[in-house]
Amino acid sequence: MLIVSLLMMGLSTVLIGLLPEYSTLGVAAAAILVVLRFIQGVGLGGEWGGAALIAVEHAPPGKRGFYGLFPQLGPSIGFILANGVFLVARLNMDAEAFRSWGWRVPFIASIVLVLVGLWVRVQIAETSVFAEAARRESLSRIPVLDLVRHEWKHLLLGAGIMMMQYTLFYTATTYCLSYGTKTLKIEQVTMLTITMLAVLALAAGTLVSSPLSDRVGRRRVLAVSAALGVVWGLVMFPLIDTGHYALIWLALAGALLVMGLTFGPMAAYLPELFPTRYRYSGAGLAYSLGGILGGSLPPIVATWLQARWGSGSVGVYVAAVAVISLLCTLAAPETVDRSLEDEPVAA
Repeated sequence: MLIVSLLMMGLSTVLIGLLPEYSTLGVAAAAILVVLRFIQGVGLGGEWGGAALIAVEHAPPGKRGFYGLFPQLGPSIGFILANGVFLVARLNMDAEAFRSWGWRVPFIASIVLVLVGLWVRVQIAETSVFAEAARRESLSRIPVLDLVRHEWKHLLLGAGIMMMQYTLFYTATTYCLSYGTKTLKIEQVTMLTITMLAVLALAAGTLVSSPLSDRVGRRRVLAVSAALGVVWGLVMFPLIDTGHYALIWLALAGALLVMGLTFGPMAAYLPELFPTRYRYSGAGLAYSLGGILGGSLPPIVATWLQARWGSGSVGVYVAAVAVISLLCTLAAPETVDRSLEDEPVAA
């Protein structure tokens, strides 16, 4: 599954770089782009779920949060690398060349990462937890159906916890990048640089919260982080609207720091919610469902709110999502002490 998800994600990315423009294919170009982005999203769920399971199922007792740290660093490292490549391309060619063909280069060049990732994955063996479940023939034949039938509550709670993380990330990186350039009239290169520097706070939050969750528990870290998300949702746009670069960075860095604090434990927490026979499906689907609810809606909702009630309403929306994640966290079980061979604990 790791190999399949890698190929889905990687080849879709390369194909986006090769996609003919609207002037060539018309509406079909837009439709194909949406399909490729959808395939990327499906691949992402498999990518993250497989990476998280490989990490935590190999972890020694009491270290699952720390081992889960490494897949959780992917978004911050990936964002900096990907946007760094775009920034270099943008700085080394004029705007017309970048719009014409320069934007395609990073997409096509990602085939190198696909090949490296493929080589790594063919070297990886199944975890002992999965191998033992397979030996006992206790794996589910149709894991998604069994998951929805027996573990729907944990699936929804896990997705609800993930909502705030995606909302903070896409509001701070996608919406605010557009808001800064179009509304505040900040140069695109400047705004992108501020955003890339702010993503360092995401990495810092992840580095702190992942091992911390092994010591104080997953729910405590997640609950405190969600409460901080409520506060920061109300603070970030007054800071951004000042137009001062340092305060804009502080607003974005604060949002991404909170995102990192709650994102760090999730590589351990989501797999711990589900039994082995459908752990991969449960962790991956909760992660992806949280992404749909918290990742795809914020830029759309934020644009609509901004046009009608101003930027303050966007902050209220972010805070409201954080409240939902906080309530889901309080309703979910603590899992730090459970064995991955056990049935999931009851909420």
